[in-house]
Amino acid sequence: MENSRRDFLKLAGTVGAAAALQICKPEILEIFAKDQDYWHICWINGAGCTGCSVSFAQATDPDVIEILTSITVGTSGLPIALPDWMHALHPASGTLAKRFVDYWVEHVPVETKKILVVEGSVQEPGYCETLDMDFRDLTEKCAQAADYVIAFGSCSSYGGVPKATPNVTGARGVADFLEEKGIDKPVINLPRCPGHPDSLVLTLAAVIAGVVPELDELGRPKVFYGTNMHNQICPYRPYFDRRIFLTPEDLAKPEAEAEVKIGCTFKIGCKGPIAFVDCAIRKWNLHSSYCVETGGPCIACSEPEFPDGKCAPFYKL
Repeated sequence: MENSRRDFLKLAGTVGAAAALQICKPEILEIFAKDQDYWHICWINGAGCTGCSVSFAQATDPDVIEILTSITVGTSGLPIALPDWMHALHPASGTLAKRFVDYWVEHVPVETKKILVVEGSVQEPGYCETLDMDFRDLTEKCAQAADYVIAFGSCSSYGGVPKATPNVTGARGVADFLEEKGIDKPVINLPRCPGHPDSLVLTLAAVIAGVVPELDELGRPKVFYGTNMHNQICPYRPYFDRRIFLTPEDLAKPEAEAEVKIGCTFKIGCKGPIAFVDCAIRKWNLHSSYCVETGGPCIACSEPEFPDGKCAPFYKL
C-alpha cells in the first residue's frame, strides 16, 4: 500500500492513465474505501478558449464517460472527477449555475475536502466576467474554500496566450493571482495548450488518494514535466544528430512543388530544447500523435514564457 502511494504517479507517467489506474486499482479502491468524505470539485473558466475543457472531454483510455462514472470514491458511489460545477459539461447555466458554485463554496460541509480546477488566466478587473461577477472575485472566493487548486492548461498556470505582449489586460496565472491576494493554498500547475486529460485525471486521483505529486520549481508535477522534449524523447532527435533538418526554404515552396521531406524541425523554430513535458509519450487524439509528429515545431507551450520570450516566434521563415 505505502509503495503504491509513493510510486503511483511515477508509474502513471511511464505507462499512461488507463494502465496505471488498472494496475493500481486494488490499492486505489482500498485507499478510497477508507476515505468516507467525497472530494468535491469545482471547475471555473477565466480568460481562455475553453480548449482545455474540450481536451478533457476528448479523453481516451479511460474516456470521459469512464472518468465520470466508473472510478468511485469511498462509500459515496460518486465518481472521482464529477464536478459540482463545470462550464463545458454541466447542463446548468445562468442563475442555476451560480447556485451550484455558491453551494460548493458555502454549504458543502467544512470537513469535506474540495478541489478547485481553474481553466483560463486571471485578468485585471473588468476584462472577464462569469456567473454575474468578475472572474477575479470568483477565483478568490472559490480558492479560499478549496483545499487544493489545480491550474489546468497554460493560461491558468502562467497566463498563456491572454498574457501575450503587450498584455493590456494584465493576464496572469492563478498562483500569481492568489499570491497577490495573500491566499496561501497549494497550487498544482498542469500547463500545456491545451492541457492533457491524462495529467488532470491522474493528478486528481493522486491528490484524492493522498499522493501529493512532487513538483518542480514551476509548480508542475515532475512525473509529467521532468523530461526534456529535445534531449530525451523527441522521435526526430536522430535527424538532429545526423544534421537532417527541415528548413524555411522547404516551407516556402509552393505546395505543387513541395516534396515530402522528413527531418528535425529545429531550423524552422522548434522549441523542444527548452520544453520540459512528455507530449512525445503522452500524445493526443487516441494517443496517436502530437504537434511535432504532424510536421509542426514544438512551441514549448508548457513553459512560463509561452507564447513570448524564448518561445517566440512559433516558426522561423
